[in-house]
Amino acid sequence: MTEQHKVMEYPEGIEEKEFNEIIGKGGKVLIDVFTSWCGPCKRVKPIFQELSLEYDDVTFVSLDLDHTRWIGEKHDIHAIPTFLFFKDGVMVYKHLGGMFKDGFISMIKEKF
Repeated sequence: MTEQHKVMEYPEGIEEKEFNEIIGKGGKVLIDVFTSWCGPCKRVKPIFQELSLEYDDVTFVSLDLDHTRWIGEKHDIHAIPTFLFFKDGVMVYKHLGGMFKDGFISMIKEKF
């Protein structure tokens, strides 16, 4: 049986302390901020999951904004999906809206 994806999923939300622990470990972390009712979020999810298998050096995390409101306020998120790029605990880029796989690959190479 093959692995389907390596995304750390938080459909019921995450506490800020746990979030800070994930990004605080250092390295590269790519956060997908979505909602369950968002059409573009649903279309991009399989791409995000596929990329998690291709980039072992990046931690992939999905957070439901409806259950993690504090992240929207803290990172000024007004559109979904939003992708937050963290490197060594610091947000280095924020992308609003979905992307095709090639767009993600370009962003990962450029921003990390």
